[in-house]
Amino acid sequence: MAKAEKNTPRKANPADTRKRRPQHERRMESTTLILDSAEAEFAKKGFNGTTLASVAKVAGIDTSLMRYYFGDKEQLFEAVFRRRGPILDHLRRQAFANYEARVGKAMTLEGIIDAFIRPGLELSIDDEAWRNYDAIVSYVNSSGGEWRRLMSEVFDDTAQLMLSYMRRVLPDAADEELYWGYHFLSGGFTFSLGQTGRIDGLSKGLVSSRDLQAILDRLPIVFAAGIRTLCESRKKAPARRQRK
Repeated sequence: MAKAEKNTPRKANPADTRKRRPQHERRMESTTLILDSAEAEFAKKGFNGTTLASVAKVAGIDTSLMRYYFGDKEQLFEAVFRRRGPILDHLRRQAFANYEARVGKAMTLEGIIDAFIRPGLELSIDDEAWRNYDAIVSYVNSSGGEWRRLMSEVFDDTAQLMLSYMRRVLPDAADEELYWGYHFLSGGFTFSLGQTGRIDGLSKGLVSSRDLQAILDRLPIVFAAGIRTLCESRKKAPARRQRK
């Protein structure tokens, strides 16, 4: 007589028992991977040199998934640019508030510029991803056309806050000169964010455009002196007295 087969339970497959992660978690993981990869590609190759295919290759995903989440290359670039902007905006506002709370009416132009540039540079000193973002900001701020809209959308609020602090420490300065001062400061600062290597070659290695701590130490001194001198030399005209 044949032996009855034992009805032994089938061993559970770990894949069957593993809880499937919620869709929003999987979506967040995918979009973060795409944005990190795109950020690195745009920083290295620029907008024109980057393709959706090259980003997909770095991320190790299919191009169709990127199109599903972000559409075309321009939409992906804008998503990369917008991602870190609010973080930087919050940190700058916090730095301004902390500086004012610490020194009160003794605020200086050097201190205000330091509060404006320090949050981003301190992040970038220790984080390559933030350095990649710096390079993209540098590119956008030096571009005209459509990208000017993107720069304004993300950073105009803190730019206006910076200008309001400049008015407080330079109350006699004409608004025209304060705007020019901010223009030169913003241009010099974002050029430095580009880490172009230009100064490395000129100095034969004495200084490095990637030395963000050196930039943080020196930039407030240079631009505060320049803006102050500009405003002193072109003070706003006193109001004319009305004839009785």
